[in-house]
Amino acid sequence: MAYTPTGMQALFPVYLGRMPSASADRDAYDSSVAQNENNLNQNLELLYNKLLEIESALAELTEGE
Repeated sequence: MAYTPTGMQALFPVYLGRMPSASADRDAYDSSVAQNENNLNQNLELLYNKLLEIESALAELTEGE
């Protein structure tokens, strides 16, 4: 069986924010960091799942030989 590419899902943007100044809103900064952490975790999960898909396809390919 030949490998059929399924494409790659779009990754989520991750922004590395700067530490806010003394007058900046600390809660907004914490929220931004939490969102970036969530996006990074989703990106890693997408990449991991794609690697599993490729590994499975390669295993099927080598079984057919």
